[in-house]
Amino acid sequence: MAQLTYGVTTSGVDLPSIWRKIQAGIVVAAQFGVEEWNDTMKLENFETNWSAREITVELDILQGYGAASILEGGKEANPSTPATVTATITWIFINKRFTISKTAQYIQQQQGVKGQLESQLRWQSKKAVQAIRAKVGDMFYGFSTGTVCLLSAVGGAPTYTLKDMFGIAALGGTTANRRNTDFFQIGSRVAFLNPAGPALRGMDRITALDRTAQTITTAGAIAGAAIGDLVVFADNVENTTLAGGTERNLALIGLLDSTTSTSVHGVSGAVQPKWTSYQDTAGGRFNGIRLRKMKQAIENNGGGSMTDVWWANGVENDVLAQLQAGLRFSDAYALEMDGAPKSKGVTFHTSRRVPDGYVFAFDKKNSIRKMVLLPEPSSVAFDDGLKMQDDSGTLFGLDYPCALVTQNRSNAALASGLTQS
Repeated sequence: MAQLTYGVTTSGVDLPSIWRKIQAGIVVAAQFGVEEWNDTMKLENFETNWSAREITVELDILQGYGAASILEGGKEANPSTPATVTATITWIFINKRFTISKTAQYIQQQQGVKGQLESQLRWQSKKAVQAIRAKVGDMFYGFSTGTVCLLSAVGGAPTYTLKDMFGIAALGGTTANRRNTDFFQIGSRVAFLNPAGPALRGMDRITALDRTAQTITTAGAIAGAAIGDLVVFADNVENTTLAGGTERNLALIGLLDSTTSTSVHGVSGAVQPKWTSYQDTAGGRFNGIRLRKMKQAIENNGGGSMTDVWWANGVENDVLAQLQAGLRFSDAYALEMDGAPKSKGVTFHTSRRVPDGYVFAFDKKNSIRKMVLLPEPSSVAFDDGLKMQDDSGTLFGLDYPCALVTQNRSNAALASGLTQS
């Protein structure tokens, strides 16, 4: 005879309602650190009072001249004293905002974080701080114009192909470690500018991006977009004008700006030869002799000492490969798989943000300094927020007025177009 089916449940999956839903919490699944932010915090402060009108500094950049060797009893030297050169310092204002509903606020205020994996306010604060640090890190190498890259193709609008990071030909391409698309996140807003003027074409939100194809897709096609247009960020709530809605001319004076631009802080290197940086543009493999030449240029022209080097991942790898090829070992069982190039008195830095093929060197104490008006952005409390007009929510904002001030261009050096591994 057939056996009856047991009425006793023997497996937990037969009674799902008595099992708990388990959430293991939040884990960090990507790299959000900004090495450039950490190094910027260690720069010397540029000490001055802040003004909403104008900040200038006088550059002692012209050598004294006119000492004369005279005859006994002869005429003495013609009096002369070189003047200083006026530089104008411009700071920027970085702002990040987020909102939280009154419902979420009241729940947390009444019962704490029992119903949350992590405090929503703390999470949103952390992400806001990340955004500010990433903004500074991205600006660390660029130009004050705010140009992130250019448009390479527009035929598939609203999908656009990117090229020429910071406006530099071929930089940030499809084979680069640091690519044009790496600046953008889905949800961020961009604007396209006609380089003639420049003039605003339009702006919209990024809905998709493809790092391999070097494309971004916007919510709608931007009318008139053309190859060669400038791409800038447009993440504030004004969405109509070039001046009010985009970051045109609202970026930091980054390392490329400081070392390669003709004019910095309103002073032209074409007029003042000492207001320039040493540039090694020969390309090829970077080595100790080229590093030494950069060091000597800083000492001879700027009067400083090379303290810090920022180089691309690939350049660091190629230098290491050269050093390994020249080593001879006496103990085959004591070989190191990895190492780090060193130079006395110099700290080497690398990160995913360094443009491919570049090496930047400078005197951290007397080359580039920072200006900051407020403390480093950090977490906020509910009391820091403002009630939203007509909406059941609270608005929070983090502000960071800052500047990178080039104090001595000759105390910096650059090498570009370098071989990578």
